[in-house]
Amino acid sequence: MHSTRKKTRGQIIVLFTLFVGFLMGFSALAFDVGYAMIVRAELITALDAAALAAIRYVPDGQTAMTNAANRTFEANLPAGKLAIKNPVLTTPVSTTVNGGIDVSLTASADAPTFFARWFGRDVIRINASATTSRRDRNVILVLDYSLSVNPVIGDIRAGAKAFVNSFSETADKVGLVVFSTSGSILVPPQSPFKTTLNNQIDTIGGEFYTDHAMGLYWAYRALLELNDPLKADKLNEIVFFTDGNANWFPGQFLVRTSGSGRCSSSPIRGVFGRNDGGSGAYYADRFFSYTAPAPNGRPPLAPGCTGLSQGDRALQYIQPNWVPDPSPTYGAIVPGGVAMAGFANSNPNLGDSTPTATYTYQPSDTRREQIARNVTDNLARAIRQDPAFDIRIHSIGYNGDAGLNLAVLERIANCQDCPNVSASDANDTSQSKGRFVAASNAADLIDAFLDVAGYIARITY
Repeated sequence: MHSTRKKTRGQIIVLFTLFVGFLMGFSALAFDVGYAMIVRAELITALDAAALAAIRYVPDGQTAMTNAANRTFEANLPAGKLAIKNPVLTTPVSTTVNGGIDVSLTASADAPTFFARWFGRDVIRINASATTSRRDRNVILVLDYSLSVNPVIGDIRAGAKAFVNSFSETADKVGLVVFSTSGSILVPPQSPFKTTLNNQIDTIGGEFYTDHAMGLYWAYRALLELNDPLKADKLNEIVFFTDGNANWFPGQFLVRTSGSGRCSSSPIRGVFGRNDGGSGAYYADRFFSYTAPAPNGRPPLAPGCTGLSQGDRALQYIQPNWVPDPSPTYGAIVPGGVAMAGFANSNPNLGDSTPTATYTYQPSDTRREQIARNVTDNLARAIRQDPAFDIRIHSIGYNGDAGLNLAVLERIANCQDCPNVSASDANDTSQSKGRFVAASNAADLIDAFLDVAGYIARITY
């Protein structure tokens, strides 16, 4: 009986010893595997950073890509970090895809062991791979050249050039639109573009008023008219700069065609807005063409009202919907039209839709500015909702002498968490979200332009 108990007791000790040994072995294995997972996470972080660095240098060639990848990989995974041994990064491989480029990399490294070496295993080899994409970009830079920009025109030019020079001439297309009372496509989106755009930016000065909607209209039209079969696969960006409030707007207008102060036909299509008189007497209560001449020149009178004298009051009614002029190469632009009513005034007085021959309407400057903000906001929304391809709008504002309406610029960009963006726009997943940056002084302008350029560079979807 005692002998049996001693045998049993001895067997239990042996089994317990074996169990503890196995338990310690599994614990050691778990520790080493857990450490290897930490090493793998560090390796993936360094690899992802290297891939993002490499893709920025695709236009500069394989050597530049490889050097950028190696520098970034080594900075994120320096020698000796976590006792990692033999980190190796492969040469980046770029592949052209529709509307962009993919860059692929692989990396490996040895994770040290602490307990497995008891069994002859000193390291665990870790492997990882990464692929990142760069979508090519079609970018329209929109610059305000109204009279109020003159005091800081040098800073604006410097910021605009820094923005333009941030993009790749081999992968991207960049164009230039300008606006004041009217607007125009100064340089259609093209590649290469740096020399042409930098030269044109130097010609921009100050005209007079501010018509935000015309800047957006011509930018949108420039993208629509771009002959690029891969346009829908690329990033299409509008970057809108202004230093003041919208005080002119495009539309269709019923006007007097008899008596003094008349036009030759009605309705007429053109731009109309604030009436300051004085130095702006040329503009007083007149209608002008959508198309501006070369920068700094005053816009011509609208067709049908070329004989209208300064100060003649021909306006009778502002039609509630503006249907923009179609493109001769693309066709209709916002065929559903752009409403005069909106967030600034939901029911603006537009005049008399059935006027007598002698009736004229003189809206206040406040009313004109409210309509201008509405049209700008409604047009920006229509652009973001384009059914054919995604367009993202970014806005840059300089809070200079003219004052700046932050609500309009935030709404143009539909920026994330911006307080003036409507809930319906913020929650509409069909509308892209852009960047809004405000420069509080002239010295901040270059940084504001580069901020938006950097934001666009980080977008991959």
